[in-house]
Amino acid sequence: MKVGKKKVVCEGVEEVIWNGEELDWVKTDTREYLRGVGVKYLLNRYFEEGWLKILEKYAPQKRYRLGLIIPCSYGKPYSQSFIHYKIREIIKDFIRNGDIHEIIVTNAGVIPRELDEYWPFCAYDWNPKYENEAIRECYTQVLAYRLEHYLRVHGGSYVSLASYLRWDSDSWKAVNLVSERINREIPNLAPVSVPRDEVEEASLNGLYEDPDLVLITPTALRNLRKGIESLLR
Repeated sequence: MKVGKKKVVCEGVEEVIWNGEELDWVKTDTREYLRGVGVKYLLNRYFEEGWLKILEKYAPQKRYRLGLIIPCSYGKPYSQSFIHYKIREIIKDFIRNGDIHEIIVTNAGVIPRELDEYWPFCAYDWNPKYENEAIRECYTQVLAYRLEHYLRVHGGSYVSLASYLRWDSDSWKAVNLVSERINREIPNLAPVSVPRDEVEEASLNGLYEDPDLVLITPTALRNLRKGIESLLR
């Protein structure tokens, strides 16, 4: 079958109706998709400007009973990802009541939940399977630096803090460092281990590979819920 050469023309339609400009946290002529692992994808103009703007121009909307530090996700924006959906589902009443403020930690910086649709935080991919020991250590130190300064500036907006991160993750290592530096307790509400069959089920029997799937197993989510209830008593 031959395909005709005639092009489809949308007459009477403006070339640009919406370009998402109001969701540019960092202003730039070109919105680059930052896919990769390495210093370039950790310390670059966009992530540095975005982080500094969060320190200088942003403030949490109120004083929350709990600041909950959670991991990023492959899916962007984070709030539309499978992992964040499952986490939010188990704590949705606390979120709706305004008790909890979610703080995402990632190679892109420290991202308050309400900024997760903004560029560049919605347009990057850091794949941990390509990391080496040197970049893991660099990631840990950079994240610890960024989180420490975030909490020194905005920490008064949280009555208490907690995290929900894999115990073997570099993000948890960074949070632990920050806890010591600012002399403030940041417990990890994730269980140390979960049943293997629950991980298999979360991965749809191996269809998905993501170390953070352990965080959406029934055991882990029950632990999260119980930990938050205890902290908010």
